[in-house]
Amino acid sequence: MIDINETVRTVRMPVVVAAVTLAALLALGLFIAAGYFASERSDLASTATARQATTADHDAALKAGSEFLAVAYTVDAVNDKGMSKWNTAMTAATTDTLKEQVRDTKAMLSLLTEAGASMTGTVGEAAVVSQNDTLIRMIAVVQLTGKAPEQVEPTTGSVTEYVDLMKIDGTWKVFGYKDITAKTGAGDTAAGLPGLPATQPAK
Repeated sequence: MIDINETVRTVRMPVVVAAVTLAALLALGLFIAAGYFASERSDLASTATARQATTADHDAALKAGSEFLAVAYTVDAVNDKGMSKWNTAMTAATTDTLKEQVRDTKAMLSLLTEAGASMTGTVGEAAVVSQNDTLIRMIAVVQLTGKAPEQVEPTTGSVTEYVDLMKIDGTWKVFGYKDITAKTGAGDTAAGLPGLPATQPAK
């Protein structure tokens, strides 16, 4: 005579084992999947953070370089005749050997301000052309307006510059810049200031 209960138990045991095995496999699969997606989320978060940092550096360097150019090409014979404000701003914005050039340029520009010459520089188009973690090169067009003593109408022109910046203690500093186009506008460009007529110190 067949024992129904024993048969049921015999049938149930493989089913239970299979169910337990399946549950274990599912749990393992879920664990692996959870780990994979957690890793993916971590990678995505790291990538997003890196992109945000790159964008922040891009914007900060572009701002620093544009401000540097605006100051570099501004000569104020009325409010900064001795070029002390210019010198302070340029020294703060630069690093490396460019600081030495700032001192030399200040001496030359002071001759113009003493003679009553003025110039303003306004950055128009600007863009980053290369970038890594600590170095950025940007290009910018500077619109210039200059006026010599006794000149009725101002002289206008423009210059296109490469500006090289490096990140020092979290701040972007200019370590080099170069005019990459022919200077435009009237006047003697040999004076070293694009668009500003050559002047001589007052006798």
